[in-house]
Amino acid sequence: MPVHAEPEPVQHYHRRPDRPFLAEERSRTTILFGNLTPKHDALIEAVFRGNGYLCQALPLPTRACYDIGKEFCNNGLCNPNYYTAGNLIQYLRQLKREGWSTEDIIDRFLYFSIGGCGPCRFGMYESEYKLALENAGFPGFRVLTFQSNRVIREGSNQPGLAYTVNFGLGMLNALNFGDILFEMAYRIRPYEVEPGATDRAMEEATRILAEHLAGQGFYEPFQPPRKDRLGSTLSILLKIRHHLAGREWRRALEQARDVLNQVEVDWLRVKPLVKATGEFYSAISEGDANHNLYRFLESEGAEVLVDPIGNLVRYWIHQARGHNRRRKGLSGWSRKKEWTLAFAEWFWGWQYRRTARLLGGLAHDLEDQDELEKLAEPYYDPLTRGGEAHLLVGRGLVVARHRAAHLYLSVKPFGCMPSTQADAVLFMLAAREPDLTFLPLETLGEGEVHALSRVQMALGEARRKAMTEFEEELRRQRVTRQQVEQWVARHPEARRPFYPFRREGGPAGTAAQFVRHVAAQVRRES
Repeated sequence: MPVHAEPEPVQHYHRRPDRPFLAEERSRTTILFGNLTPKHDALIEAVFRGNGYLCQALPLPTRACYDIGKEFCNNGLCNPNYYTAGNLIQYLRQLKREGWSTEDIIDRFLYFSIGGCGPCRFGMYESEYKLALENAGFPGFRVLTFQSNRVIREGSNQPGLAYTVNFGLGMLNALNFGDILFEMAYRIRPYEVEPGATDRAMEEATRILAEHLAGQGFYEPFQPPRKDRLGSTLSILLKIRHHLAGREWRRALEQARDVLNQVEVDWLRVKPLVKATGEFYSAISEGDANHNLYRFLESEGAEVLVDPIGNLVRYWIHQARGHNRRRKGLSGWSRKKEWTLAFAEWFWGWQYRRTARLLGGLAHDLEDQDELEKLAEPYYDPLTRGGEAHLLVGRGLVVARHRAAHLYLSVKPFGCMPSTQADAVLFMLAAREPDLTFLPLETLGEGEVHALSRVQMALGEARRKAMTEFEEELRRQRVTRQQVEQWVARHPEARRPFYPFRREGGPAGTAAQFVRHVAAQVRRES
């Protein structure tokens, strides 16, 4: 009889288990994070520290970080991976130069970031960070992501990162504060009379808000008895009120607002308004990762309208609602999920609006996700996953149909597939919409000169549009520039950042909007 060999057992691949971050390590382990704006990083660091963690925000990544990332990461990745991985490795190398051993660095530090999935390279970031760290001589260095609760909780009933009510509400405030300051800086600085005044005021305002956040981590209105559900619920509600509407919260916002309102501005400077959006990392960077694009635009005489992180968060929630409706319908548990997501989307926008108003009212409200979906749906399926998906198309149509900017700029890293798909649609729309001047821009590490020269060429058309709009507004309102200047001389309050003159649906340019407002005041006073 033939003899049959026993089949060899199949050896499946298993990822090496990650070393968990335990509760007892909090007092000796420093959490590293970063790669948002310096304002966001400072505020998030304050929340971590205020909740009892050792924490350090990484510095802004430089071109040297990009080169380090390319050296130790796989080929063909997009710029955010190279910049963030290189930035982390550069920081760990600096620790070694300061006398830390490799073993102590691996034991006493970890990196905390956001993870994800979908049809782009973003889903591979966590594994790429670990590969790069191992290649650079830091094997086993811990990388924790928002989606990796398994890593955080593994091996301990008390996770190293405790997502308490105080921590969550502090992070909500940190993101909202950072978003509002991020936008206001670019709305005030182009018009400042004294160069550097806006940056100094922003640093002080950020310090005030960070000090506030750092003092809120252990707030307890009272200690309810164990298993007292009513008492626990009341405690949570009081914490929400304290963090998001309390006296200390209001006082901190008012102090920051007063500091910013001391900057003197000249609203009659005619500047093209550039709506800057695109892939999240490239659109929010303020350094070499996007070729210092926004400062470059300002140096070329433009005003930049940036995207807050809150828009992306509400988009994620809105997209979850759409997938819930498509897959499950609206019955039973699915209906409850729909209500929960709808409330979360509404509440984030409502709280953001309240916060922005207390900080001076200069920042725009968060986007209307229903409007963006309705505008984009004929051209881009709103349920298509990846990157910012239909948002880029919807924002372009808002710019075109509401005349909300003179130039629409979509910035992305090299080879960003979702953004490239949106660009193809936007090119088609630009041919149909006469008021949409569209420029796609890739922030390839080696392509800075080429990218910025393209921006310069596009700004020529945007400047012409801004100046034409300003002159037409003077004629339409039947006033001269001299009359407007004379009115401003009599009303010094109009030279402050939070002087209320902007209206929705008016001309795109700040100077043209100011002319419209002053003309109405002149007629009222005459």
